[in-house]
Amino acid sequence: MITTRFAPSPTWYLHIWSLRTVLYNYLVAKKESGKFMLRIEDTDRSRFVEWSVENLIEILKKVGLNPDEWPNNPWKFWPYFQSERLDIYKKYIEELLKKDKAYYCFCSHERLEKLREEQTELWIPTKYDGNCRFLSSEEIEENLKNKIDYTVRLKVPKNKEVIFEDLVKWKIKVMTKDIDDQVLLKTDWFPTYHLAAVVDDHLMEITHIIRWDEWTPSTPKHVLLYEAFGWTPPIFAHIPLLLGTDRKKLSKRTWDVSVESYLEKGYLVEALLNYIALLGWNPKTTEEFFSLEELIEKFELKQVHKSGAIFDIEKLNFFNSHYLKKSDTEELYKKFSDYLKKYDLEFFNKIEKFGEIYNKKIFHEMKTKIKKFDEYKENTNFLYEEESELKIDLLVNPKMKIPDLEIAKKGLEISLEILKNRENKDFESIWEMKDVFIEEIKKTEMKNGQILWPTRVALSSKQFSIWALELIFILWLKKSIEKIEKYLKNI
Repeated sequence: MITTRFAPSPTWYLHIWSLRTVLYNYLVAKKESGKFMLRIEDTDRSRFVEWSVENLIEILKKVGLNPDEWPNNPWKFWPYFQSERLDIYKKYIEELLKKDKAYYCFCSHERLEKLREEQTELWIPTKYDGNCRFLSSEEIEENLKNKIDYTVRLKVPKNKEVIFEDLVKWKIKVMTKDIDDQVLLKTDWFPTYHLAAVVDDHLMEITHIIRWDEWTPSTPKHVLLYEAFGWTPPIFAHIPLLLGTDRKKLSKRTWDVSVESYLEKGYLVEALLNYIALLGWNPKTTEEFFSLEELIEKFELKQVHKSGAIFDIEKLNFFNSHYLKKSDTEELYKKFSDYLKKYDLEFFNKIEKFGEIYNKKIFHEMKTKIKKFDEYKENTNFLYEEESELKIDLLVNPKMKIPDLEIAKKGLEISLEILKNRENKDFESIWEMKDVFIEEIKKTEMKNGQILWPTRVALSSKQFSIWALELIFILWLKKSIEKIEKYLKNI
């Protein structure tokens, strides 16, 4: 059975490129009816941020990528926090030492720092010089007896070629002369990432490791560890990094690249997942829009590109607009209400007083105009409050063939007459209203814009808003008539 995992270090908010890693792992597992797991790699206690675990779990729930096994759903491979698995790592460290595949290193921090400085000055790669690799058993016993701080390092074989297959990058070959005798156990007796990840991936029966391209240089070290233990390595796939439009790597430490920030701005989960799935993956079709179920069916790691993928916010906006427009208004309004309750409760309480029928009419029109939920408020505020002043100057618009207030006044009068002729019977749909207005405007000597532009300004008091007929349909006839009459009195 295919088993994948996401194994983050809890050091910050969940990054947008980490969400793509989660998604790819999820898709690979689910396509083959396999298992997707979450493991928390928290052995680097100096960088551990406790709230980041809560954020990670909350985000995975929100986006619907729940692992089959994780801290919230423990089963076969518990515990899932590496800090709770120290006894396990100790056992495997002892095994490597016993098999002479690893050795104690008693070099002080000062010596290692001096070594790095000397190598840097000589323009040679900085790596451990093997000073403790050939200590005698007596020397080791003496140092341990004197309680000298130590690490444990992997005894990397000399002059050996390490080869491994990568589903994205194909076959990779590295000579061991270029691989450092990596530290496996630190002086605080916590394992390094390299040891803990390999041990856990083996014990948790991980078949596919799908992670960022940044981990490619570490993979030969992991392959050597698998060989030292006598284990079969899993299948590797290193996916490209996400780049900004400037083609530089997205920063890990800014709020703008956290998944939470995109949810706060009002991006839909389905749009976010759809877009990031395509960042580096070519589905071999002209189709761009896929549900999660369709992604599971179509996704192939072998179709993932090797080079970095550009994260373009405008392209994400395009995807989100598409999902807003195609979504059922009732279902989408429920999501919007939940969004406001979490991120803007004050505005939610304000609009709730106007009633659901009124709000849904506005929302139905606005969902085709906004790119994300957080744009709704600024574009509809005027529909939830009385305007403080009339914008008479906005009535004039040369582009709409309205050179002066006289033309604007005439347009408002025609619009008012059309509405008053229907005063006792509201329009049943915006399409019925459109038909009526077009027929009536044809009877005049004026253009559509000469009537509808000043009507829109009178109803919104704004230079930019949804269009006149949509506003009339939202406000109903009585309110629309009152607003137009108010403008006519002030021209």
